[in-house]
Amino acid sequence: MSTHASSRPRVLVVTTVHPPDDPRIRYKTAASLAEDFAVRLATRAPGPDDTRGLDSVVLDGSRPRRALRALRQMLRRDVDLVAVHDPELLPVALLARLLRRVPVVFDVHEDLPVRAGLSRRHPAAGERGSAVRARVGPWLARRMLHVVERLVVVTLAEEGYARDFRRAHPVLPNHLLVEVLPPPSANATGGGVVYLGDVTTARGVTVLLDAVSSGLPGRTLHLIGRCAPGLAEELRHRADELGVSLEVHGWMPLPVALRLVAVAEVAACPLTDHPAYRRSLPTKVLEYLAVGVPVVASDLPGTREVVEGLPGVVLVAPDRVDELARGLAVAADPALRAAAVQGVAAVRERFGWPDERIRQVYRDVVSSSAER
Repeated sequence: MSTHASSRPRVLVVTTVHPPDDPRIRYKTAASLAEDFAVRLATRAPGPDDTRGLDSVVLDGSRPRRALRALRQMLRRDVDLVAVHDPELLPVALLARLLRRVPVVFDVHEDLPVRAGLSRRHPAAGERGSAVRARVGPWLARRMLHVVERLVVVTLAEEGYARDFRRAHPVLPNHLLVEVLPPPSANATGGGVVYLGDVTTARGVTVLLDAVSSGLPGRTLHLIGRCAPGLAEELRHRADELGVSLEVHGWMPLPVALRLVAVAEVAACPLTDHPAYRRSLPTKVLEYLAVGVPVVASDLPGTREVVEGLPGVVLVAPDRVDELARGLAVAADPALRAAAVQGVAAVRERFGWPDERIRQVYRDVVSSSAER
């Protein structure tokens, strides 16, 4: 435990992989902790857009260089607790724990065994290499997690991740930042179809574009999120062929993005049936419902478990243009929007970000460290 002069313990929140303004890291974790702790947020360049309430450190360079710079931050004597959000940072975090005895929290954002079993697209490896990776990768990832959980405090973004651990760990569900949600709009005629999140083919944006063309002709499709330039160009070309008005907005700060979502006619979460998405709940579905916008979502187990039966939700088979097109047409019914608007208060109350819970978890970690 450090003995710096600050009246509040200092938490270093660090990521070298996620975007600097990742909502769970910047707007949820760091913002919640800033109520009780002095927070230093270390991210890759260019750093977070909004630095209110925290100190910001930019980790430049390649991924290995960023990891070394992250280690340097972890070893600072004014850091009382390190919170890492990337499995890639675990080696340097464990080294910092060994050298300084600083407590470490590892926040698990994704299904790591599933990710470990996926191909990294090395053609030379061939089908045999991919098959070996699919079998061995998840096994190795689980063994790694069983070691890690004995050395650091683990928090989970979803309850389903608990099955990969032997011990019980706090679940901090990636729910809604209620305070940044705009009010719902009862009438969004002309608002078009909106998609919020990383714009990738695996997340179904090409299927969505085709479905808008046939299911809601004449509507504008708004894509809000990071998009590779090459894919953006492909999507614009395809939209021109289909006669669809397409707006690729790129990344926006979450409060700004949600204001655009709130005036959409229909929102979409067209995830493909990909192993990485099967067990997870896309936070965007809750965000859509929390601003009263009807949502069409892929019928995947993790999504269905949470949102089935909520007002304003239409679940459709993934990867099917025809199913998604029909779902969009159903969701555009004004009666469904009225139901979604009526359900806003219940969604916000049930799925709010566990603000006090995360602070208590971190307070307990600091207290336990001080007693050693």
